Amino acid sequence: MYLLQGTLFSFEEWLKIESKDRLPLFFETLDLRPYVKEMKKSSPQGARGYSREAILRAFLAAPMEEISTLTRLHQR
Repeated sequence: MYLLQGTLFSFEEWLKIESKDRLPLFFETLDLRPYVKEMKKSSPQGARGYSREAILRAFLAAPMEEISTLTRLHQR
């Protein structure tokens, strides 16, 4: 079975939006709660005290902000 995913914005609309307004608009449109809920809650490794939704948002925002490495993402 194939599903055709709808678009959030057309490419032309996306280009018209100022760069500082893109991320807030992008995240207002997406509901990340189902994905955050499914993320593993406990792990023997990794830092504690970080919001899983914030981490997910960072990974989604990285390509839009042209952040290509985890080190650069962490620094940002």
